[in-house]
Amino acid sequence: MKAQAQRDAAALRIRARRDVSAQLAGAYRSAFRGRGLIFEELRDYAPGEDASRIDWNATARFGRPIVRRMREERDLVVALLVDVSPSLEAGRTPGPRRSAVRRAAAALATAAARAQDRVALATFADEVVATLAPEPGPRQLFRVYEALGAAPASGRTDARCALDWAADTLPRHSVVVLISDMLFPDPGPALARCARKHDLVALRVVDPSDRLPARSAPVRVLGAEGGQRALWRSRRVSQHLADARLRQAGAATGTLHTGAELVASLHHFFRRRGRGPS
Repeated sequence: MKAQAQRDAAALRIRARRDVSAQLAGAYRSAFRGRGLIFEELRDYAPGEDASRIDWNATARFGRPIVRRMREERDLVVALLVDVSPSLEAGRTPGPRRSAVRRAAAALATAAARAQDRVALATFADEVVATLAPEPGPRQLFRVYEALGAAPASGRTDARCALDWAADTLPRHSVVVLISDMLFPDPGPALARCARKHDLVALRVVDPSDRLPARSAPVRVLGAEGGQRALWRSRRVSQHLADARLRQAGAATGTLHTGAELVASLHHFFRRRGRGPS
């Protein structure tokens, strides 16, 4: 079992390195900015540079164009709350959502590590399965891959445990990213408490199998969690936790698509968040 988890972790590492291009890493840094800018150095202006970076006081003092160089002060904690529950296997084609959740979490962790942010992790189903306290560096990154490569959990999805863990244990103003299909009941006070203490982001992973054909007849379905049977008439699989509820609680929201569109949809979210409110 441990050998399989290590193989899965190695595969996740290889995939994450491919997914996190320089463009995606740059979009991540724009989406999750540090606490401010700190002075690094004064240097001579180079032709073609942005003239707005010229320090005019220093230019007058030295008698030639001088640029003030600033550096972003980050020291961010980025915590991933990753759904590993059985509902990720739901749909006409089992597996794509679980794969997408793992891949998105691995890409986020990789981008955070490249930005020298501290990465934390909690995997959850009906309870917290595994946690990693915030740490920087490549060793922490491989611990994240190992935790993501572990066997799926059992039990109904309940995000309250992971949200409570984030609110209780992480430094205030951490970036907390919930990655899930969001097929779970409203977490209530746990959601609002986490959003008040941290910068909470909820990324919903969706798959084409969530949508039935336009003219399909009612379909008999078997619940992924609990095995309950039902007659399904809607074109879309029920979304227990709506985006409107997440935003009302103070969370930013985004949608990630399974398969080949995953990285593009993650990049789209980063760019949209980096631009700020429209």
